[in-house]
Amino acid sequence: MSLENEPLYVSLARRERREHIVSAAKMLLGAYVGNDFDPVHSLLCPVDVVMVAGAPWLRDGLEKDFSKDEAGYRKIGGGANTPNMPYFFRSVINLIHYLKRQGFYIPRGTAKPAIGMVCFFDWDDRGRFNFTPDRSGIVINIDKDQVTEAVLAIREVDADKSGITVRHLHIKPEDPVDRALIGYSDLP
Repeated sequence: MSLENEPLYVSLARRERREHIVSAAKMLLGAYVGNDFDPVHSLLCPVDVVMVAGAPWLRDGLEKDFSKDEAGYRKIGGGANTPNMPYFFRSVINLIHYLKRQGFYIPRGTAKPAIGMVCFFDWDDRGRFNFTPDRSGIVINIDKDQVTEAVLAIREVDADKSGITVRHLHIKPEDPVDRALIGYSDLP
């Protein structure tokens, strides 16, 4: 990761954290879970790219924020939406809620993304209570303020292999993945 393109006002600590996140995300490439993976009950694993790359501070932050806004988390995810359930940490909706409360979430088009940020995707064909870990990833390359590469978990559609795999995704302007990108965030 090159720091040359980073604005001067970005602290050294933020730059180092972004580098750590990119490195952790790249180490997850190829991680796979089969169809027996239960996105609601299975423990966190490498396909939970953002949670693993942001460990341990991201999980700790979510737990602490839940204690401050238990009603808010239960409102968006139901009565069982607590840190006692693995899907609490897997839920992109919970993560966005937390990052908004911390002042880190940036809707697309309001600021420039940076390498090492989390990026969020919302595909039209997905349901409201989907906890499958393929709707957030880590930005690993940008070109002219456009995210061009990310690491994220993707559901396999190949007949020979079904499940979820962490992939290096190339994103072209105006392709379906680019249109699904809704926001970015640094991790606290």
